[in-house]
Amino acid sequence: MTIKKHNNYKPLYKKFISLRKNISYNQKILKFKKKKWQKLIFFLKRSNKTRNQIYKNFDSNLYFISKFGTLFKKQHKYNLQTKQKINLFYGGLTKKYMKRIVAVNLEKNKSKSLMYGLENRLDSILYRSHFSSSLRTARQLISHGHILVNKSRVKNSSYKVQLGDYIEVSPKIHFLIKFNIGNSSLWPLPPKNLCINYKTLQIIYIQNINRINLSTYFPFWVDWNTLSQYYKK
Repeated sequence: MTIKKHNNYKPLYKKFISLRKNISYNQKILKFKKKKWQKLIFFLKRSNKTRNQIYKNFDSNLYFISKFGTLFKKQHKYNLQTKQKINLFYGGLTKKYMKRIVAVNLEKNKSKSLMYGLENRLDSILYRSHFSSSLRTARQLISHGHILVNKSRVKNSSYKVQLGDYIEVSPKIHFLIKFNIGNSSLWPLPPKNLCINYKTLQIIYIQNINRINLSTYFPFWVDWNTLSQYYKK
C-alpha cells in the first residue's frame, strides 16, 4: 500500500534566502528566530539605512550583478535570479502562462508586456489595494466566490480586469478585509489606476495600467524588456 503525501501549500520564504530579498514585502520574516533565517535577516537589515526600516523605495536605475565571472556568466545569473524573483512575487506562475501573457500583450507595449499582463489580474489588484496580505490569500478569496466584478461573482484569479470595471467584496468577509487593511502598512501605495473606497471596500479600474510607471512597486530591479524577450521565444 502506497501512501500519498498531501500537496499542501508550503511557505516560499526559504527561496528568499538564496536571493537575499524580501520578495513579498512580508513583515513576518524579520520575526523569525530559527538559525536558518539569520542569514536572510542579516542581509535585509544591512540593506536598510535605519535599523527599524522595513520598506523603502527601490531605485530602478540601479543594476546589481555579481563581482566575479565573465560577462556572459554575470548576465545569465542576473536573468535567472530575475525570473525567480518575478515567479515568487506573483505566487508561482508557470512558464507556459507567462508566454501566453507576453503573446497577448505584446502589441500594446513591447518592453513591458509581461508586467502589464500580470498587473491586470484580479488577484494582483486585490493585493495592490491591500485587501489581502498576499497573492495567495487573494486567490483564496476569489476561488471561494467572495469577489464580485460588475455585480457578477468571479472565481477565476487570472480574470483580466478591464477599464471601468467595478470590483466589490462580499459582505460576509468585510471584517476580514478590514482586518487585512488595518494590519497592512499600506506600502507600497496602491497604483493610480485604481480608485479605492476603503469604507465601502470597493475598487474601480479607472485608467489603463500601461500609462503608469510600476517599476517602483517591486522590492527589486527588473529588466522587463529582457524578460519579455525570454518568454517571447
